[in-house]
Amino acid sequence: MVDISYKIESLEWNKKFPSYKKCISNSVSQIFKKVKFSSNNEMSISFLLTSNSEIKLLNQRYRNKNKTTNVLSFPMHEQIENKNYLGDVVIACEKIIDESSEQNIKKYEYLSKMTIHGVLHLLGYKHDTDSQFNKMNSIEKKILKEIYK
Repeated sequence: MVDISYKIESLEWNKKFPSYKKCISNSVSQIFKKVKFSSNNEMSISFLLTSNSEIKLLNQRYRNKNKTTNVLSFPMHEQIENKNYLGDVVIACEKIIDESSEQNIKKYEYLSKMTIHGVLHLLGYKHDTDSQFNKMNSIEKKILKEIYK
């Protein structure tokens, strides 16, 4: 089981994604059905749902990139209160809305895609090389297909 906590820093989330918890929870659940990750303890992930301006600040501070991005992941893998705390995933509301529109993808499906992408990073997946990209992208597509049959 995965314990998910949410912190909302942008009121836009409740307006644009009133069912964000259901979408994110379902996406996380599907990830752990498809990806083998062993843990003797219950797992925990924190989601920070924020704005473009806030994620831009985090992107600058932690990745030295002065631009808005859709999702950031901060792996932790610490034991806290008998839980394997995997880390934090940060998602920007406006960026998700804009990119879903640009790519002609339903906004909740795109939120799922970014949730999956962020959590896979917490689990150690990367996309620095073509091989890593192809593996991660394949897993994302399989999970999305399972959710949005």
